[in-house]
Amino acid sequence: MGSMLAQSLDAEEQSRALRVLEEGWLAMSDPAELFAEQAWFTKLRAHWGEIEAAIPEVLETEPSFVDPQEWDAEDVVWEALHSDPSTQDNDFSLSMLWQFLGSLGRIGKVGAGLASTLRGAERAASAYRPGPVVRKLMFESGFSTAAVKSSGVLLRLAIVGLKSGDLFYMREDGVIVDVDDHEVPGSCYDLSLGIWASCAIPGVFRPVKLGEELYVDGGVRENVPVEMAVTKLGVTKPYVIACSPPGVAIGDIEPRDLVSIMMRSFSILLDEVIQDEVSWARHAGATVIQPAISVHGPMDVDTGLLRINRDYGWMRAAEEVTGVESGSCDPIVRARMDLRLACGTGDVGAIGRARGALRTLLSSTDPALLPPGSEGWPEETWLP
Repeated sequence: MGSMLAQSLDAEEQSRALRVLEEGWLAMSDPAELFAEQAWFTKLRAHWGEIEAAIPEVLETEPSFVDPQEWDAEDVVWEALHSDPSTQDNDFSLSMLWQFLGSLGRIGKVGAGLASTLRGAERAASAYRPGPVVRKLMFESGFSTAAVKSSGVLLRLAIVGLKSGDLFYMREDGVIVDVDDHEVPGSCYDLSLGIWASCAIPGVFRPVKLGEELYVDGGVRENVPVEMAVTKLGVTKPYVIACSPPGVAIGDIEPRDLVSIMMRSFSILLDEVIQDEVSWARHAGATVIQPAISVHGPMDVDTGLLRINRDYGWMRAAEEVTGVESGSCDPIVRARMDLRLACGTGDVGAIGRARGALRTLLSSTDPALLPPGSEGWPEETWLP
């Protein structure tokens, strides 16, 4: 996104680039257009039912947790120090052995395919590759790394070295710099490689090798890299766009197994890092544009929700720039989501009520906070 806009200092040219981005984003109809599965991952999903069926249910166990309401504090501590649930009920009974032996035939049938899949995973080093939308933006939209280099725009793409663990940036001219904006000797590459590296979410997209280092998404260390702009580039009026609401949504399912506990903990840790960085940005005088409502998830591709989220970003920016109380437009976003849901059910009464509520909210909102075309929102039918 930043590289597309950095092709020119001219406002009209930046608006043209923004329209290209918008058209590509809103044209998506499937997550595969952004996240294209690697062959090994597609194969694994296709055979997952067979793999599950090949594993005896008797070997599946639920982790147990102590309920502190039923135990004294000393008992809870003693349990934590001495208990190892993995040793409980692990002895094979004759019945368990019989079930396990009965599954060996099925394991053999899927084993060769599973081994091949795992070898593919090792070679791919990721579950996905960038999809058609990314390729169109980079190679079919007229995007030019030469234009970025000569535009006069200062660009810093955050990347993290997997070997060193350090945060780096690629400049508009393809040179890698450290956190003090000092050039890394012998590190000039094509800017497109830096773009790939800055998007290389670990596990999702494979790392990018530049020289002797492997680089991944800079968000591993810094999601809101405003410090570089303020302390090294002399930016005196920074604007920060945070794409997700603060806080971690309460999960519907209690994390109980090892993987779900780790993933949930990582989400909480990442949220804490982002909130700290946003706080630093505010203290540095930045105008922070951040949603309070999560309109859709990171893997959701729905044109209606994408449009609502796009307009929500416009309104949040308008609130911050004009100094209006943050969140004044949130009810409008919720009302549009309600209307879209009502249209999906076909309930004429619910649709009418949703449209009425949306009209009332729009009529009482300062027009300066509403993007072009907002007057037509109550009439949207949200047809596929």
